[in-house]
Amino acid sequence: MTKKPFTTRLDPPVLALAQQLAETERRSITSVIELALIEYAERRGIKVSAKEGE
Repeated sequence: MTKKPFTTRLDPPVLALAQQLAETERRSITSVIELALIEYAERRGIKVSAKEGE
């Protein structure tokens, strides 16, 4: 899957939390945010496809 860049704005405390989680889990901030979105959707019964076009 080709990833597409986008720009977002986060409140400083939220960004600091993402940075802390990323460092603790040895992930990038992007992967922390991506995982949070996927888990959020799944908790609401929304199927998240890992492949484009599914």
